Amino acid sequence: MEHAEIVAEQASRVGVAMDAYEALAKPPYLERIPVRLREEVLIVPVHQIASIVADGELLNITTIRNEHHTITYRLKDLEARLDPLRFVRLGRGTLASVDAIAKIGVMPGGTHVAVMSNGQKLPVSRLQSRLLRDRLLKL
Repeated sequence: MEHAEIVAEQASRVGVAMDAYEALAKPPYLERIPVRLREEVLIVPVHQIASIVADGELLNITTIRNEHHTITYRLKDLEARLDPLRFVRLGRGTLASVDAIAKIGVMPGGTHVAVMSNGQKLPVSRLQSRLLRDRLLKL
């Protein structure tokens, strides 16, 4: 083996090892979200969340039982910590649980409304409507 081939093979092994390390070092997706109340912290399991809607610096969390909670967090940061197979973005400030979407209503102008299993109705942006059709509305 030539020196260049040995160096290339070693570099490849280092790259594979780094990828494996980064996969292990990445924190797992959130399973629960702490919600601070006055003198206590309520633990909300992620699988019970129907939607998360941003309102400025606040996030309004609605559960599948239609319970409402508010936390101070950035939607973009929370979205990065949630499993993308379980949550879908409906618009600029809205995330929804894929499992909690009961039906999709078609609106004029190519947009949609997601009707959640708890009765909540969430608008879906035109861009996200296209992505939603590809992800959820096809067999």
